[in-house]
Amino acid sequence: MRIQQEDTPPSSINGDEITGMEDEGVIYLEEMEEIPFDEDMEDIDDQEEEDAEMEPPEDHSKLVFSKHVGSVFCCDLHPNGVLAVTGGEDDKAYVWSVESGQVVMDCVGHKDSVVFVGFSFDGAYVATADMCGLIKVWKCNLEGNQQEPWPVAFELEIDDLTWGQWHFGARVLICGTVNGDIYVLKIPSGDTKVLQGHNLRVECAKLFQDGVRLAAGYEDGTLKIWDLKTSSVLHTVPANVHQIRITDIDTHPENNLMASISTDGKVILTTSTNGKVVVQMNTEVELETVAFSKDPQMGYLAIGTLIGAVSIWDPTTQIIRHECAKSDDDTAAGVIKMFWVKNHLVTGCLDGSIRVYEGRSGQGVLTLTGHTSEILDICYNEKQSLILTTSDDGTARIFKYEVNTEKD
Repeated sequence: MRIQQEDTPPSSINGDEITGMEDEGVIYLEEMEEIPFDEDMEDIDDQEEEDAEMEPPEDHSKLVFSKHVGSVFCCDLHPNGVLAVTGGEDDKAYVWSVESGQVVMDCVGHKDSVVFVGFSFDGAYVATADMCGLIKVWKCNLEGNQQEPWPVAFELEIDDLTWGQWHFGARVLICGTVNGDIYVLKIPSGDTKVLQGHNLRVECAKLFQDGVRLAAGYEDGTLKIWDLKTSSVLHTVPANVHQIRITDIDTHPENNLMASISTDGKVILTTSTNGKVVVQMNTEVELETVAFSKDPQMGYLAIGTLIGAVSIWDPTTQIIRHECAKSDDDTAAGVIKMFWVKNHLVTGCLDGSIRVYEGRSGQGVLTLTGHTSEILDICYNEKQSLILTTSDDGTARIFKYEVNTEKD
């Protein structure tokens, strides 16, 4: 940092005396000890520090859950929309009421930060998993004695965990690891399949709508399509296409296409039937999240970046339809996760806000605030029209969010 002392007279380059300057107001070095300490200077410094702190934003949330200590990494909402589950840096996971915030279940026993939580598609089970690979699946007790802990239906310790997800139509839990293996666990029987990797971290994965195939992206840029029934690789997109870590994958609702993005700014569209690359786009910015519109008639693909750019593409023409937010805009905020709710694109941002865009126009229609630090996870329950977020600020928040397409 360059510090400029405005009250100090300039010196001559060659050391000569500078004319036109009087001694009045000049303090010589030997006189410094005689200068009284000005206590007001401390007050000025303190005020500057206070001014530098961010003003807390307006809180639009309907409930704040603050039981965790430290960052809250992950979240999910029960299918009936009355319960939430969160996991955090404090090695804890909690199931709690979205109406009152009261803890319903303390998911004890984890040995490291809880980085994945989720309810099964039918709400019968909730899974919690920590960074060191301990997976616990609990049988949900929604109608029994709420004072009794829920029973553990399944428990397994695997290699260090990178991600987890439930199957959208079966009691099957899928988890990825740092060594590249993917575990497919049938709950509650515990029947286990291992989709063996190639000793490199599996970064992300997404099920196809047929529920049988899984697309997985790896640290070296490799993309594989797995058959969950046979545990075999159907197709492989080699690492020289992405060339670097794949950060996210999404699959088209019509089951015929998948999109993958990587840290070097590449967007790759691949057919699911033969693994052929059909579109390759280069945005030249680090990409973080990608999401197909769930409405096949729209057919849009949204892309979000950590530097604040949000764009909506037409995959068939490879043309950007809308730039919802630009990275050079002072109001832009980096995006960590996004999803579509009907024709609306919902984004969770690094400035702690939720920003919603209308997909057909690209216009911002809603901004929800409340967090004082970056959002780390976000999910949505359609039945109750609720958004749940977790943040680096140590809280989880519930927001009411209803899509009104008539106004768009």
